[in-house]
Amino acid sequence: MIVNYKKKKKKLSRYIVLNIVMFVIFGAIISKLVYLQLYKGEDYKERADIGSTRFVAEKAPRGKILDNEGNILATNIQTYALTYTTTDESEKDFYGTMDSIFKILDENGEKFQDDLMLKIDNNGKFYFDFKTDVKEERNSVEILFKRDRGLNEKIEKELFKDKKGDLTDDDIEAVNKELLKITPEETFYELVKVYNMYELINNKPTEEQLKAYTNMSGKDMTLELLNKYSANDIRKYMVVKDSIKMQSFKGYRAVTIASNIKKDTAFIVYQRLNDLTGLDVSLEPIRHYPYNNLGSAVLGYISPINSSQEKKYELRGYDASSDLIGVSGIEAAFESHLKGTKGGTTIKVNSKGRKTEELFKLESYPGNNIHLTIDKDIQYAAQESLKDILSKVNTMVDFNGATYASATRGATVAIEVKTGRVLALASYPDYDPNIFAVPGGLTAEESQKYFSPDFEAFYKDYVARTNAKATLDELFPEEDGVRKDDKDIYPRSFFNYATQGLIPPGSSFKPLTAVAGLEEGVITPGEIMNDTGIWNIHKDIFGDYAPTNYGKLPNGPVDVRKALQVSSNFYFYETGFRLYQKYGSKVEALNTIAKYAYKFGLGLDANSNMKPETGIEIEENFGQVYNFESFKDGAVNSAMFSLVDFLEKGVYGGYNFIPLDIRKSDDDTDELKIAKQALKDKVISSLETVGTKEHSLDADAFAENIEKEIKAVMNSSEKYKSNVANYEKSNNKKVDLDRETRIIAAAIAQFTIFDQASAITSPAEIVNAAIGQGISRFTPLQLANYVATLANGGTRYKLRLVDKITAPTGEVIQEFNTEVVEKFNIDPNNLKVVKDGMYRVNHADPSSFVVQQFGNFPIPTAGKTGTADFLNTDEAYDYIGRDPYATYASFAPVDDPQIATFTVLYDGGRGSYSSYPTKAIYEAYFKDQLLKMDPNYASKSESFRKYVSEAPIKDNKNTQH
Repeated sequence: MIVNYKKKKKKLSRYIVLNIVMFVIFGAIISKLVYLQLYKGEDYKERADIGSTRFVAEKAPRGKILDNEGNILATNIQTYALTYTTTDESEKDFYGTMDSIFKILDENGEKFQDDLMLKIDNNGKFYFDFKTDVKEERNSVEILFKRDRGLNEKIEKELFKDKKGDLTDDDIEAVNKELLKITPEETFYELVKVYNMYELINNKPTEEQLKAYTNMSGKDMTLELLNKYSANDIRKYMVVKDSIKMQSFKGYRAVTIASNIKKDTAFIVYQRLNDLTGLDVSLEPIRHYPYNNLGSAVLGYISPINSSQEKKYELRGYDASSDLIGVSGIEAAFESHLKGTKGGTTIKVNSKGRKTEELFKLESYPGNNIHLTIDKDIQYAAQESLKDILSKVNTMVDFNGATYASATRGATVAIEVKTGRVLALASYPDYDPNIFAVPGGLTAEESQKYFSPDFEAFYKDYVARTNAKATLDELFPEEDGVRKDDKDIYPRSFFNYATQGLIPPGSSFKPLTAVAGLEEGVITPGEIMNDTGIWNIHKDIFGDYAPTNYGKLPNGPVDVRKALQVSSNFYFYETGFRLYQKYGSKVEALNTIAKYAYKFGLGLDANSNMKPETGIEIEENFGQVYNFESFKDGAVNSAMFSLVDFLEKGVYGGYNFIPLDIRKSDDDTDELKIAKQALKDKVISSLETVGTKEHSLDADAFAENIEKEIKAVMNSSEKYKSNVANYEKSNNKKVDLDRETRIIAAAIAQFTIFDQASAITSPAEIVNAAIGQGISRFTPLQLANYVATLANGGTRYKLRLVDKITAPTGEVIQEFNTEVVEKFNIDPNNLKVVKDGMYRVNHADPSSFVVQQFGNFPIPTAGKTGTADFLNTDEAYDYIGRDPYATYASFAPVDDPQIATFTVLYDGGRGSYSSYPTKAIYEAYFKDQLLKMDPNYASKSESFRKYVSEAPIKDNKNTQH
């Protein structure tokens, strides 16, 4: 029989299964490759190109700054720079590369670029170098610094971990307060962690080690690193890491490791580029000032963009992470002109960040050129002679045995009389702007000197030199850990004493008073006054007030010419008083001198439409002459201090009472704060009516009017209640608070209605103003303009530092012409009388230091010295170690003035000493004329040889940069 068997199913072998699987896999791969090549090829090619394509920006040269003869004061030079580009390849050996490059830089005496504001001092202490001592600015920069580095994120998580949505302004303020609590040392620890600097000791951690590092605090991580590296070494790596992070916000950027390196150093690095992954050598322009310190007060300097200004400049097309801007002087005032147009190159790079191909180049274009009115030769004479006379004065003992050890600051200005062009403007101490041209180039010592002076160390030296009696806290009070120079003692290189320093002019103001007196007819050229040395001839008006000549020395019979020559205070006190009397001894009469001072540019009428400025293009202050309104404003403010003081002491005039504290205090309750301010406001309101029809002399009514406010302070003040309790305990009797209220009210009324009001309207102030004392304060620039206006007969010109702006091609873009601000015609006879008096100052007394300068000078000159006080007694000066300002005003030639000058030596003691720079200025200005008049003049004048004929500054008009 036939048996039907079931056919056995043939099993698939493993080999067949494997082939099938492989077929499917390869099919998928091939399909994907086809898809990528045919459909997405262009897309991925574009991505790859972008990944390997970089735009390398090229800095544009800034425009040149030239003097009035075309000599180059600021230009650019091409220098070598080392840059680092972050790539996957370069990151693998970051620390090895940095070790190599730091070693090369050290061996060749180069500085690496250190822009990190977190520093370590010589004692190993961490600190922030924010280049400002203004509390608000420091806080702002510090907050931005910490936020940019992510230090706010941890705080936000702790404070607002459950918050949804954006932080409110109050939330942000709370975070900022916490940020300010993070010390420099704690910031260092945080940055060590932020930048994963454990890689210094373990650049290939295991997963377990990485987890441990992640959980480690910044402080613990730093302590581990300190077992092998110093804090300064760690910080050097941190500087580069920090630059990379800051640049990363801007997309692809190479960071600069070192700028302005020598050609030989660049060549060494270039030879080793294959071993230094990510490093490159490039050429870049840097700012260069051929004459170093010369004209620094005018030129200014450039610096990186402050973090608080980043947004402002980025909106204007700047790269805030690398661009430099002018921060003072002409560099700042003409930033928009001087800044060039950046170029750059689009390149392809390999995995090491090296350029493999140049795709496109956009040329950079230089900025415009600024042509100044400054003459480099006159500027040199002014600047160097100023420095030399200060050095001499602060080390000598004068004929009276006096010393002026604090004479370390000063300024001198020279102006063309008939145009207002500034020929020289010097401020001392000066500085070399070249040291700021390379970012991070400042040493720690230089940075501290310029931006964060050690006032404690300076104080010790200052006391040793001057024998000052004041304490450190009195001279340099500390606030929030930062000491202030409230007494204006520390020599500040970046403070322009010529354009920003406000000083009393002293007797150099007297020619203006003479003009006012002669023009108003209150004195005549031939009138003789008997100068007894003490001006006490109006006791019916001034009582015991009797100001004196210097040393109370009499000058005998003097007319206006002799009064100017011998600087008779007596004569000009009387002139000032007569000006007041002429206008009826009214409040308006107190402005008589001010009316003339305004015409000379010394202050500004509050009702004027003019701007408070001389016209120069750089930053300046503008001082004010004594006038009733200005004096009243100041008196009202100072009255508040006096009010607080006598109420706190419990005694005023014939009134005695239990002390009442109305001083501001953060510890006061809101109720007490309101009560104190209400009382002050009533006093202020009354004083503000002085000199107006609304002013009341009813002291009783005023006293009654303030009793409510006095009681409110009494009832709200625990301190007052304690004073009352102590009084009752000590005197064993009950205090009648209503009676105390009336006594205090009467004392305040006496103070306000009579004493302060009388002081505000007293003619003593116009008398003081007549000799350049009192509240009048001006800059040396203003005072030079006053001298020029006087010299030319009454035409005041707008001052300027710039003649024209030209394109790099030489095309004139803008010209600055002579402008008359104001003109008043001084009577020629009166003008001649004043000039004669000023001529005598320079020629009459052979024993005078001024006459020693100008007595034999071939060109007739005019001058006026001033010794300007700012304290009332010798004891006050001795206590703080300072001396009066020494001032000197001059013009030449006398008959046809061409040039006017003004000089001040801070703490110079005697005005005559400040005449020294003027002679050097005149010798530079009249150089050709002097040699024509006397070919042997150089052999007869040491100052001419030193500051003119043998001056080390040569013309560089044809120098190409």
